[in-house]
Order: sequence, then C-alpha cells, then structure tokens
Amino acid sequence: MGFFNWLSGRRGAVQVAADLIWLTGRAKLAGIERQIGAALAGPDIPDAVFLVAYFQECLDELNALATRARFDRDRVLIVSSSALEGRAAERGPDASCHLLIIVAERHPLPSHDDALLQFARSLSCRCRFIQHASLEDPLLMAFAGPWVEDVLRRLGMTEEQAIESRMVRRRIRMAQQQIANRAIGDAPAASAKAWIERNCPNIA
Repeated sequence: MGFFNWLSGRRGAVQVAADLIWLTGRAKLAGIERQIGAALAGPDIPDAVFLVAYFQECLDELNALATRARFDRDRVLIVSSSALEGRAAERGPDASCHLLIIVAERHPLPSHDDALLQFARSLSCRCRFIQHASLEDPLLMAFAGPWVEDVLRRLGMTEEQAIESRMVRRRIRMAQQQIANRAIGDAPAASAKAWIERNCPNIA
C-alpha cells in the first residue's frame, strides 16, 4: 500500500489511516501538501478535501499553505474542528460522494479527536480520515522529549519521511489521557501550546 495512495472502500464507511508523525512542523505541512496533491491527481479524486485544525495558529498555517500551493479552494476547504460538520453539510455529501478529511494536529484532549472521528463515521458517504502530527507539536514535546528525534535521525529518518504506525497512535493516546487526567478545564486558546499552559499548567 503506497503512502499517498487513495484507498478505495465501501460506501458509507470511514477508512482511518495510521497517524503520520513528522520530525518537524515544516515537514508536516510539506507532507500534507504532497498528500493533497497526490489525492487530487489520482484516479479516484475525492469530491472534497477538508483540512481541519483545532486551533487558530494551525488554521493560519493551513491557509498560508493553501495560498502557497494554489489549492483549488472550492475543493480543498480549510475549517476548524467545530465548523467541520456544518461545512460538510453545505457540500451535501450523499452515498455517491467520497471525502478526504485531513486533521493537521492532535488535540491535547482525546475527546476532541474522538468527536471528529465519530463525525466521519456518521457520514453516509465514503471517507478517508487521516491525522498528522510532528515531534515539534506541543502534545509530543510534553511527553516525548528531544531524545526521540535524536533516535529517529540516527535510524535514518529524514524530514521527507513520516512514521506511519498504529503503535504511535496508542502512544499519543496515552499522552492525551495523561493530560486529560491533569487538566483543570477546557478553556479555548489560540494554539495547542497556549491550551496546555492554560488548562494543564502542572505538566512538567
């Protein structure tokens, strides 16, 4: 199975891809750009690509990416997680459609990721759901540390590559659960870093 292949599936089903973990935030955005380009050039072009972010900082990065890459903004829609359901409804997806939902960051709380996945599973059309993260994201920096990057680089990983592993997904969920156990609230913030500082100040 190729990394950027659009995988077909039965209609009305969501295909959840393994998390893609990048060394840096810049590499993550470049990987998202390549993934969208490959999907829109493939034989099974999605009717719409939703680029989703939880925080305004990430939304700004995605909008800058879309401008730089000259995406067709009628087909590639950049939305906040809270606006995804409404924007998808505007597109009127039915059983004949298929969507590509790319989430460009992980939320510190697992319930937010779960809500997005639950929405994807509720769709009547075919859907592929992918989440991206980087070792520079606050969630991973809080629990992984710089030694992870050092090990991966020694193993030959470069910025052009991503880790595609369900084991990594489990590790991220463990980190999210630790934050959920320590969080004092879920107050909004402009970035993941600001969210953690505001809602989970006791993270070491």
